[in-house]
Amino acid sequence: MNVLLVRAGALGDVLLLRTAIAALRVAGHRVALLAPSRAGAALVGSGPGEVESVLDWESPRFARLMGGSDEAGTAIGDAVAQFDAIVAFTASDDLARGLREAAPSARVVTHPPMPPAGGPHAGRWLTEAVLALGAEPLVIPPVLAPTADEGALARPWLDRVGGDGFLAIHPGSGSPRKNWPTDRFAAVVEARAGGRPWLLVEGPADREAAATLACLPGAVHARDLPARVLGAVLAKAGLYVGNDSGVSHLAAAWGAPAVVLFGPTDPALWLPVGPRVRAVASADGSMAGIAVSAVTSAQIL
Repeated sequence: MNVLLVRAGALGDVLLLRTAIAALRVAGHRVALLAPSRAGAALVGSGPGEVESVLDWESPRFARLMGGSDEAGTAIGDAVAQFDAIVAFTASDDLARGLREAAPSARVVTHPPMPPAGGPHAGRWLTEAVLALGAEPLVIPPVLAPTADEGALARPWLDRVGGDGFLAIHPGSGSPRKNWPTDRFAAVVEARAGGRPWLLVEGPADREAAATLACLPGAVHARDLPARVLGAVLAKAGLYVGNDSGVSHLAAAWGAPAVVLFGPTDPALWLPVGPRVRAVASADGSMAGIAVSAVTSAQIL
């Protein structure tokens, strides 16, 4: 079966689909993704937890799906006609109706994108939507791996940080409420970098959070790298420390030993999926409630 997953989310939201994708692939299905292209590109590959292609959610031809122009109908139909089933992670009736109109011969399944409070982890919650397509329920997604080209693009950054085993820091996120104080990240650098170069990751919304850290000794400042190139770099880290963010989900997906910091969000629902991830959660729900010592002493099995 040829399956299209629809997720209009940011990088972390898209990476949480890896369990569902792996479950579909184990069941023998082909999988593509309709998502914002920058985030969706992180999952394009030949591995068992990756998709074959991404349709760009931000393309004008998909405007009709949310009640836009009828002139886009033919283009949308052409784009989705190849799919036997479409699984849309949405609470929008307009989107569900638009997909059914654009692909009348496809089975369209909708599923809320947000897990309920006290419910299963988000990755498992999203996988529930594809069980109706015969997907395997208990698949653990493998870590992502670079292509030869992605590895070549990552190599200069690895050379700058001195090869494997470096410290990587991402001080930003999609919300200031989820950001640990910058001076505490600086204290982690002082305690854990060991005098060698370390990687400072800055995404599109992280300029303020990264500005002070960029001045610290040894900082190798990586701005806006393509997701899969950044993932290939983070896969070689000795330790990654970051907030509840898309980059933390990326680090986990590539197998980095990751300490992920949680304040207002619940790690039981949103912990990044990977083999070497440790959550450090605030006792009072604020990022200021996480002590530096709790981070520097965190053990990753």
